[in-house]
Amino acid sequence: MNMIRNHSLPRAWRPGPARASRTGPARASRTGPARAPRTGPARAACRTGLAGAAWSGLARAAALAASAGALACGGAEPVAPEPPDIESLVFAPELGVDLAQMTLLGSGLYIRDLVVGEGVRAGQQVGVRFNYEGWLHDGTPVDRGTYPVDQFSPGAFVSPFDGEVYYLIGSGQTIAAWDLGLDGMRIGGRRQLVVPPRLAFGAAGSVDGRVPGNAVMVYVFELLAVEP
Repeated sequence: MNMIRNHSLPRAWRPGPARASRTGPARASRTGPARAPRTGPARAACRTGLAGAAWSGLARAAALAASAGALACGGAEPVAPEPPDIESLVFAPELGVDLAQMTLLGSGLYIRDLVVGEGVRAGQQVGVRFNYEGWLHDGTPVDRGTYPVDQFSPGAFVSPFDGEVYYLIGSGQTIAAWDLGLDGMRIGGRRQLVVPPRLAFGAAGSVDGRVPGNAVMVYVFELLAVEP
């Protein structure tokens, strides 16, 4: 006895003559002008989203710098001052900045070794621990501390060799100036950086408002340790 009945089959399986294909003229495609793509920076930030995690102090804002304009999604784009000409800036005397004594890297970062360390050399994709201090070019203090704070700090990891926490140079999880400025330091060394806005907090500034848009930053690093 045949237990499969026609009425138990899906409609498309029921036998019968195949339907004739529709041979009428194809619908004309819409040939009107294409919509212009939305290319504003604020729109792009909406699509890109916010990268990375957060941590304590001003360093919390560093990973957010790339999301400049995100709050303007769907609205007017933020207006920021033009990036300053670093060569024409007057730096606060207490910062001890002398551009003539500094090395200008291809990235636009200025570096100067205040103390040349004698220990192990740090480089890209190497774990380090360091002290840092940051100011605006007018001498306004912005942030200071030891980095990484703990293993949950962006770019940080626990070394399988000694169990200590280090920051991975080149991780891209802080402002670009940190990855560039730490490269080549030796343990015990102190290095001064003069940082253009594009390598720091950009046109938006820091999310906590301590660094205004397109601000030039000054940092001093002291390298404490390099992963063995």
